[in-house]
Amino acid sequence: MTGSTDKFVPIDYDPFAGAAIARAVPTTEAQRELWLADQFGREASLAYNESISLHLTGALQALSLQGALDALVERHDALRSTISADGLNLLVAPHGSLQAQMVDLSALDVEAQAQATTRLRVEAVETPFDLLSGPLIRATLARLAETEHELILTAHHIVVTAGRSA
Repeated sequence: MTGSTDKFVPIDYDPFAGAAIARAVPTTEAQRELWLADQFGREASLAYNESISLHLTGALQALSLQGALDALVERHDALRSTISADGLNLLVAPHGSLQAQMVDLSALDVEAQAQATTRLRVEAVETPFDLLSGPLIRATLARLAETEHELILTAHHIVVTAGRSA
């Protein structure tokens, strides 16, 4: 390419710097489309954040809840996965856990709690996921009273799509 002003730009990349990978599974066409949307910007990817809020009543056994969240991630390979830099593979980690972010709203009055939980729900879906680094699922547990909690689970659609999974 004589006369070209194009220059090669070195990239500092270590393919072994990430977490351990148990296996790589080819992504589905739908997953590649979601990966492509993410390449246009994190904001484009926000449309694919899936979230559910569960209102829990009764005495909460925090260790049991944490065990259930960890078991969920251990049982479903996709929830321990990230996407390869080229979007062609789902990279499954050998192990994973889902540590819930704890928020204590019990000192607030009912109206303030409602506003705070609404903010938590909005934040859950408006916080982008990093498809390359993960995790692609997160949990928030809001304490409303001693026997009343709200659990917000959010995952990127790329790991909760119907069809073939890892």
